[in-house]
Amino acid sequence: MALSDRIESASPSIAGSMRRAGLILVAVFWLGYLAHASAVMAQEPLDAQLKFLARRLVAIAVGVALTSATHFLVMKVDGTLAHRARTTALCTAGAWVTFCAVNTALFYVWGLGTSEVKPVDAFLMYLLQFAWVFIAFTGAYVALMATMDLQAERERTAVARAQANEAQLNMLRYQLNPHFLFNTLNAISALVLDRRNDEAETMLLRFSSFLRHTVDADSVHKSSLAREAAMQREYLTIESARFGDKLRCHCDLPDSLGDCLVPSLLLQPIVENAIKYAIAPSNGVAHIWLGGRAENGRLILYVEDDGPGLPADHLRRSGVGWRNTRERLETMYGSGAEMRILKGRRGGVLVELDMPLERAPVEQYA
Repeated sequence: MALSDRIESASPSIAGSMRRAGLILVAVFWLGYLAHASAVMAQEPLDAQLKFLARRLVAIAVGVALTSATHFLVMKVDGTLAHRARTTALCTAGAWVTFCAVNTALFYVWGLGTSEVKPVDAFLMYLLQFAWVFIAFTGAYVALMATMDLQAERERTAVARAQANEAQLNMLRYQLNPHFLFNTLNAISALVLDRRNDEAETMLLRFSSFLRHTVDADSVHKSSLAREAAMQREYLTIESARFGDKLRCHCDLPDSLGDCLVPSLLLQPIVENAIKYAIAPSNGVAHIWLGGRAENGRLILYVEDDGPGLPADHLRRSGVGWRNTRERLETMYGSGAEMRILKGRRGGVLVELDMPLERAPVEQYA
């Protein structure tokens, strides 16, 4: 991606800043050279200063044109910072040689300089004299590109984060099962009508806590497995109040894995699917198992039920919940994570989430 495209993709204001900053850099360098040359010539008689001033201004104009052309050319170059830095160095080297040739022509070919000095010797002298100017310009310009690249990357990251958060909120609007919401409220209402106020209050507090965790969850960052497990326990406790003895929940997440980092809300759609397809249709007692283990630097989480299993048309496999989970794993880990949908060991469905094992820093987990 060209530097201009790379920056414009983040913000037009950054692209404009890069153009302006490059031209300011050109102006500063050549004004600095003019001040330096004028200070050196200040010891000469006034007529000698005026004699060379016009030629020096022509040389500076050529230098401005050459380095400005380098600036706009590099803005169009594709590739990484290293590639653009090499292009800058090559273009600046060409500008350096051309500028020295112009100076030789102005001051030693057209009879305006010391006749004893040969043009070739003058050219070599100029190469040495102006080497530091063009080397300094190259270094300053590469540093400017690196700064602008960093600023553009920060802005792109901020935009991506905002978009991800917005997408997460939109997803939660339809991912949170409306039937779960209405049934929970109806269950609380029934408890109140039966004057089982303590149970209604407990269920309402759990429901409130679960919704707060859902809204607070950040789709960009990861949370600890302990926090995710606690949220699922709250969710299953609420569902247990709805289904009564029909639902049995089992959690086998070792405490030693509590500080492992996982994408927030990763288990939620998997558990919801199990409730919808395994628990709700069942006429008898149904079970859900949540568990996890660490193997060879990998974290493997699973959700299993003993429901009727996958239907013939595999509708559950293409459902919104599973699809969103698979896409989130791919977004966060690329090919480093996998979601497996298998026949359960107890007759239902087993969903395994296989991802790299990451531990939260001690201070974060604490």
